[in-house]
Amino acid sequence: MRDIARATVRDRKAGFAGVFIAVLLASMLVTALGTLMESGIRGGVPPQRYAGATVVVGGAQTIPVVEDVDTHLSERVRLPAEIVDDIGALPGVESAAGDISIPVTVIAGGRPVAASGDRMSFGHGWSSAALAPFTVRSGAEPTDADDVVLTSDLAARARVGVGDRIDVAVGSVPHAYTVTGIATAAEEENLREEALFFTDQRADELSADPGQVDAVGVIARPGVSPDQLAAQVETALAGRDVRTYTGDQRADAEFLDVGRARTELVLLTGSFAGTSIMIAMFVVASTLTLSVQQRRREFALLRAVAATPRQIHRLIGSEILYVAGVAAVTGTAPGFILAHLMKAGFAAGGLLPDDFGLAFSPIPAVASVLLCLGSARIAGWIAARKPARTSPTEALGQAAVEPAGLSRTRMTFGWLLGALGLASSTLPVFLPGSAALAGAAGSVLLLVIAVALLGPSLMAAATAALAVPLRRVSSTAGYLAAANTQANSRRLAAAVTPLILAIAIVSVQLFAQSTVSAAAGEQSARGVVADFVVTSSGAGLSHEVTEAVAGIDQVAAATPVVRGSVLVRYREFGETTKAPFSAQGIEPDGLEYTLDLDVRQGTLGDLREGRVAVSQLAADTFGVGIGDSVDMTLGDGTEHRPTVAAIYGRGLGFGDVTLPRDVLAAHTTTGLDSSILVGAVGSADAEPLGTALRQLTETFPELLVADAAALAVAGQDDRDAESWTGAIALLVLFGYLAVSVVNTLVMATAERGREFALLQLVGAARRQVERMMWAEVLIIVVIAAAIGTLVSVPPLAAFSLGMTESALPAIPVATYAVIIGVTALLAAVSIGIPTRTALRAAPVRAAAARE
Repeated sequence: MRDIARATVRDRKAGFAGVFIAVLLASMLVTALGTLMESGIRGGVPPQRYAGATVVVGGAQTIPVVEDVDTHLSERVRLPAEIVDDIGALPGVESAAGDISIPVTVIAGGRPVAASGDRMSFGHGWSSAALAPFTVRSGAEPTDADDVVLTSDLAARARVGVGDRIDVAVGSVPHAYTVTGIATAAEEENLREEALFFTDQRADELSADPGQVDAVGVIARPGVSPDQLAAQVETALAGRDVRTYTGDQRADAEFLDVGRARTELVLLTGSFAGTSIMIAMFVVASTLTLSVQQRRREFALLRAVAATPRQIHRLIGSEILYVAGVAAVTGTAPGFILAHLMKAGFAAGGLLPDDFGLAFSPIPAVASVLLCLGSARIAGWIAARKPARTSPTEALGQAAVEPAGLSRTRMTFGWLLGALGLASSTLPVFLPGSAALAGAAGSVLLLVIAVALLGPSLMAAATAALAVPLRRVSSTAGYLAAANTQANSRRLAAAVTPLILAIAIVSVQLFAQSTVSAAAGEQSARGVVADFVVTSSGAGLSHEVTEAVAGIDQVAAATPVVRGSVLVRYREFGETTKAPFSAQGIEPDGLEYTLDLDVRQGTLGDLREGRVAVSQLAADTFGVGIGDSVDMTLGDGTEHRPTVAAIYGRGLGFGDVTLPRDVLAAHTTTGLDSSILVGAVGSADAEPLGTALRQLTETFPELLVADAAALAVAGQDDRDAESWTGAIALLVLFGYLAVSVVNTLVMATAERGREFALLQLVGAARRQVERMMWAEVLIIVVIAAAIGTLVSVPPLAAFSLGMTESALPAIPVATYAVIIGVTALLAAVSIGIPTRTALRAAPVRAAAARE
């Protein structure tokens, strides 16, 4: 049977081309996603400032999660400074240096010195310079509190040299220093961060956590390997919550964004991969079904000459394994290229650092081949059931005409999946919390599969409804198109289903994002009642800046705002789960002048130590009310269990968790405020206050003063940047769906050469056949747009209700028009070109051609 299968494939290459393309694309997509997921585990960047350290010791930046990806902490977990001496006393240690990273800005001529590219500047203690190593090229190392050493690149842009005075701002507060030296390091121009160096004591004073270090760089004695030294350190520090890093893993301790990006990459690709793989396998299955359906006359003849059902199954299975095997292996190579392109897109969106390196191995390719082969084989077995079980006497009679009706099993599964999809989409109506929202968003795939199973019946009803108006618009072409589609509802369903899938999936993904973004923007605009917002061009604002702002006569209230995130543990479906939530820290005094969170229960006036306010969605998700405790982990890993003081409505605009400012700031890496909301006294013109605030830039050059509208615009820009990552993934999926749609429609149209020839032989002109096909394109697009839109409405409405308390999602008309327009273009091209190609052949020759 295998020899027959290979001979069949060789003789019918064009007939198997569609199956080959479908499997190749699926393999390509799965390989790319597998590579990205593996890179989330093994990828990263090489160490830079820690490149000279044999081992780096740092805090535990992840929290283990049972049967899931470990959660990466958003803030730096620091170590007590005395641990440096403990490590330095070990027998295999040549030297040990604690490192402190302080975000700074060099100010020259009263203006901040622009960083090179997107790099930020950080100050460190001089002892950590040996870890790169940095060496003094000219001058001397810092010895006094007002001494600083700059890198050669930073000194050149600031136009200063040894002995010059320069201002360095920490928390937007500048202080004068003397440049005592210029330091250099290997490949300094390629460093991700710009460095300058204080004395160790001064760096400790400027740190957000005096007496703590970010990490400890350890240099081994000659003859001691990294693994041996790491083992010594782990043994000596047993019982302390520390981690040792060697090789490229040292970068995890050096750069917080690398570990965070790795975790986010695993989560993103994991969630995206599930949907994408299901869609890919669905496309492969539908393509195989269409391919088998097109060969029903061939299988009927085999049954008529005594081929057994088992032989039919073996023949189709062997053909599929032969074609799918070659296609799956071929698709792995472009899959690695696609992974690189997706990585570049994620880097552009800010999910990954630009220099994040992917990890390549055969594992994703092997997994992709096995998955595609398995899915193709299962789909082939299902598709082969119909021709295999038909009796020989019925086979030839059914071969020339599509079977009437659907099997009871198929109808039952179709209606069950449709009911399950509708039930899932309505979960937010009956169940509060984020789990119900996830169920609603995922219900679209169930509805699309239900449409695919019920497709022929739905197509028959739809074409019957369109037949009358179509005949009125174009009598001859419309009559032919209506008759053709009504008589071949299975073929029509095979052509329309991929379009429905594309419209529904893309609509739900895009419009769910636009709904959240629009609601967040509206909440942010309504919630900020302050007259002005003070921010910084640097890393943040220190408490000294807040005091200066509050000291202005026209200021009624100055509310500092800290941004961060927390991990919250709560019960979901009877099990304990843990998830990150955005958080802000504020001071409750004077909020009536600056911030309105739309408080539903309780009062923000009670937001003191040991208290927390949560959004309505968060309260529903956690299952808490006023006076209940929330079990959370702050950004640096500190456990915190505050009680709920208030529940508010504007969580999308300001974060789901609101803590006292001092509580959240004490557990962030910088300890700085993100912004200061400033409310003016009385209802008089606020412009004098704006003038007074801008005058503060003479003292604090990094300050930026804007009104509340500018803050809303900035927040929208941030949300657009966050949605870019999802857009990249969606673009890849839409590209896959687009090619799959073209593939399916070309397959469905190309096999109709004999039909077109017969129409011409009985008197139809070539132009009439072309018009008939354009009428069919119209039918396909109208049905796909209508059903695709209807399928996406329940999930979107329920998702919008759960997220925004309104069942009307935000659907940009232009975006929806583009989706339908692209779908129509794909249908027109995929049907028009094969039709023209088929009509070029002489009708007599085409009618007599072998199938």
